[in-house]
Amino acid sequence: MTKPLVSVLIPVYNGDDYLRSSVESILFQTYSNLEIFIIDDGSSDNCMDSISDIEDSRIRIITQTNAGRAVALNRGLSEMTGTFYATQDADDTSYPQRIERQVHSMLRNPDVAAVFTGHDIILGGYRMAPRFAAKDVEKCHLDNKRLRMPAHDPTGMFRVSMVQDIRYEVTLKIGAGLDYILRVAELHPMIVLGECLYSYRVHPRSATRQNAVKREEMIRKVLKRACERRGLDLTEHLPSDSQPGAESLRKTRETGIVTHFMESVLDLRRARRNRQALSTALACLRLHPCDAYYYKPLAYFLMPLRLIECYRSRKEG
Repeated sequence: MTKPLVSVLIPVYNGDDYLRSSVESILFQTYSNLEIFIIDDGSSDNCMDSISDIEDSRIRIITQTNAGRAVALNRGLSEMTGTFYATQDADDTSYPQRIERQVHSMLRNPDVAAVFTGHDIILGGYRMAPRFAAKDVEKCHLDNKRLRMPAHDPTGMFRVSMVQDIRYEVTLKIGAGLDYILRVAELHPMIVLGECLYSYRVHPRSATRQNAVKREEMIRKVLKRACERRGLDLTEHLPSDSQPGAESLRKTRETGIVTHFMESVLDLRRARRNRQALSTALACLRLHPCDAYYYKPLAYFLMPLRLIECYRSRKEG
């Protein structure tokens, strides 16, 4: 049987030193029936020169004036021909088996519109803190009801026949991925593979880290849109309107990192990989050893697992 074609969309704006490794991580996949769209969103740093010597017939380069990630992804969606499509951020990398594992899952679950994977982070040039908790259709549906993504959005692979009429919202410079996934989840089931198959790079130039206030404003806009579509009470689902101070701004910027480490420690403990769980917790506190906030993953390592699970279950309500 012929393997289904997978379209991989890589939007890039000023990919700097990371674009080549990102592209190569897709070229070297164990699954080879790919078409790869690299959408240059008006880059000004000559990052496209870093891949100019790559000769592979599967690559197509699209160039546009700078209009944002959502516009770039929509451009790729309009040109692709695959049965499934996956996304890849230009500064991230995929594990070699990522596409193969996701295609296999898609074929085994024909009613599912999207398959996500776990991911780790690249921080200071090192991969760390893998997250790999599996989620079935029911758990992903619960995430959707709570207006949450089931997993990191660039890890997704989508069934084109189910999402072909859905596009990324171009007015959302930040949060378009969350908005897209919530809209897909309102119509179709999705799952998360219990494997870490993607690496998300954390660096100071990332838009969400440079402007935490703007990020919070855009996420509020996404959640408001979702509430209006679903006829939900906005006040029950939107965060407080209070304006954060300098300290809480820093923590808002870093919360995603600390939370990621906490979830990684839990995943590792559940898998009985206790030594790696400890090293993950210690790696987090070394980021800011004088700040108690960064000791939270270590607390998750030291506390009884059953107590943590009970606390989280009650908090989720």
